[in-house]
Amino acid sequence: MAQTIARGSGRDDQLVDIDQAFQDFMRDYSKKYETDEQYQVAKAAFSQSVREIEELRANGDITHEVGLNEYADVPPEVFDKAFQSATDPQLKENLRSVNATCTITLLLFHGSKKIPSDPQDEIAAPPSVDWEAAGALAPVRKQSTSRNKCGSCYAISATVVLESRFKIQSGIAKVVPFSVQQILDCSGAYGNDGCRKGAPLWSYLYAKDHGIVRASSYPYEAKAGACKESVTKDSNLKCLKYGDIDAFYGVPAANEALMMQAVATGPVAVILYSYAPSFRHYKGGIITAKTCGVSNPNHAVTIVGYNTSSDGTRYWKILNSWGKSWGLKGFAYIERTGNEPGKFQWKLRRGRAHYCSCSYYRESRHM
Repeated sequence: MAQTIARGSGRDDQLVDIDQAFQDFMRDYSKKYETDEQYQVAKAAFSQSVREIEELRANGDITHEVGLNEYADVPPEVFDKAFQSATDPQLKENLRSVNATCTITLLLFHGSKKIPSDPQDEIAAPPSVDWEAAGALAPVRKQSTSRNKCGSCYAISATVVLESRFKIQSGIAKVVPFSVQQILDCSGAYGNDGCRKGAPLWSYLYAKDHGIVRASSYPYEAKAGACKESVTKDSNLKCLKYGDIDAFYGVPAANEALMMQAVATGPVAVILYSYAPSFRHYKGGIITAKTCGVSNPNHAVTIVGYNTSSDGTRYWKILNSWGKSWGLKGFAYIERTGNEPGKFQWKLRRGRAHYCSCSYYRESRHM
């Protein structure tokens, strides 16, 4: 007898045939399982994903779209371990209370101009920014494969920031993808731990001291290994060299206007809470603050723009590292609530975000 589960929102009481739905899912995403045990585990996880999606649609709490993606067959405990590995180096010191916010900590790589920290010095940011539309982003990355589950979100978000700001500030015609694998393999001395955990800030510090090569010279493998120093120390392969990143600065984390100014100069890496099913199964629309969940941030993404919807909802545009089957071909919109009184806001004690200035586009060697 085929397994079924209630489906629908509101008055829709259709039933989903899990057996058929799982076969369709396997076909759509070219899924294969080596053993019957793996098949049964994947099917059980898929069934749970279907239930979560239908519950989200039925309870009326969310205003964005949810649906299946290629990770619907991954058990939550496996997904949590493999895809959510970012950490905030100052979290224990700075974080005292988080009230349902999506973007917790700002880690910003900036160009030649320091963003003012005094609100009186704020410069109005443009009403909207979209670095994808501007052609400043490399293709969407996927941090894990069917064989290798790697918590490299921190390295990917940091790499997106570095390579995109290189493109923006240098004026080169196309983005040169930088090596995520180099950060995974070589930045352990700075606090990162391969596929287990890491932080964009530690990745910037490593890149500042050692530079970074292009992705084609040190390809991504979705697993950590020994640092290939024969590649990383070859000056002919480096897109960034020692000294190309000038300095790091601090900027208040709980200031929407300053973050808008930051994003207006290029992509920004942030750490958010991504365990909530409303985020994991996201398919479109704007994720509101009340549906983000309340917990410590655990997943690094990149803010690549912002805008305001036709109904007046202000939002960030983020780039994830879960491939194109997630969200809007790898992107998502998250409500930006800023630090308005009475709304969902950051509550950081002595909280500072980080960005750095650079002068790294000196020669044709970067091409």
